[in-house]
Amino acid sequence: MIDAAVQEFGELLGVGALELSVDGSLSLEIEPSDTLCLMRGDGGLMVSLTRAQQYPQTPSAARLLELIHFERMDDPIGLRCRRVDFGRSNVLTGTLPEEGLRGAEILFLLDRLTKLHNLTESV
Repeated sequence: MIDAAVQEFGELLGVGALELSVDGSLSLEIEPSDTLCLMRGDGGLMVSLTRAQQYPQTPSAARLLELIHFERMDDPIGLRCRRVDFGRSNVLTGTLPEEGLRGAEILFLLDRLTKLHNLTESV
């Protein structure tokens, strides 16, 4: 299921047939400051969007935590955030269940992660 969904996702992006590497991952630079990572996990596909920030003007990770707090979320994806690269990059991650996974769901989650990153920058 995951392999077919990743391939379908690539077609939706107009990139052609994408596929996970032997280790079950794929990384794409989709904007100068954004990197998309897909990784096969236990029973699902982890989708991460990393956004590099201009240090030290990095928006607070607290704002991301506020945006993805369980009381504000209305779905079971279970978004998580973390900071990497000595605080210069924010990573948002969600896991999609393998059962019935389609490329459109990956695209929807990518759009959602992008919007959350954009919200943190608009403060």
